[in-house]
Amino acid sequence: MRSEINLFNINHYMAKVGKGKCLISEPFSPDSYFGRSVVLITEHNEKDGTLGYIINKPIDVPIHELFPDFPPFNAACFMGGPVSPDTIHYLHTRPDLFPESTPVIKNIYWGGDFDLLKENIYNRTIQPNEIRFYIGYSGWAPDQLQQEIEDNFWIVSEISPKKIMNANTNTWKDLLNDLGDSYSLWANAPSNPGMN
Repeated sequence: MRSEINLFNINHYMAKVGKGKCLISEPFSPDSYFGRSVVLITEHNEKDGTLGYIINKPIDVPIHELFPDFPPFNAACFMGGPVSPDTIHYLHTRPDLFPESTPVIKNIYWGGDFDLLKENIYNRTIQPNEIRFYIGYSGWAPDQLQQEIEDNFWIVSEISPKKIMNANTNTWKDLLNDLGDSYSLWANAPSNPGMN
C-alpha cells in the first residue's frame, strides 16, 4: 500500500532530523511497534545513529507493577520501542530534580539518576504529570533512518513540549492534522486499507 501513498507526491521530509524532532509513521504499516506511531528523537548524530521513544502507545500497567523495586507512582507509562524491552527510560520537565538529565528541547529533559528518581517519588517532590516512562527504546544505525524516510515510512516534524507530555493514542492523527490538508488522507485513512 505504500506505493499508493507516493501518488500524492507529499514531501515527507518536513524538518531536518535531529534531537527534539519527532517521526510520524505512515498509516498502513503492519509493524506492531511503529504502526501509527510518533517517535520523539532524543539523540541523533551521523556517527552513532538515532535514538528515541514512541510517545503515543500507552501501557495500561502502573510502572511499579512492571518493576517491583519501584515505588508506587501513578505516572503515564508507554511502549518506548522494540530495543531492550526490559529497560525503563523517562522524560520529564524537572531538571532541578535531576541535574544529570539531558535537555531534548525546551522544557523537556531525558533521564537522570534512578536512585534520585525513586527518592523524588518517595518524597513526592515530583508529580505524575511531570514525568513519563518508556519501556524499551527505538534505535537506528547511521543512515538507516534516512533510508526509511526516503522510503516514505516517516515524516520528520516539529513537536511541542505540551504535546510530548500529553501524548496519547490520538497524537498520531493530531500531529498529521496539524501538518495541513495534504496529510488529511493519512490522518483519516483506515487502519486496514482494504476497509473503506
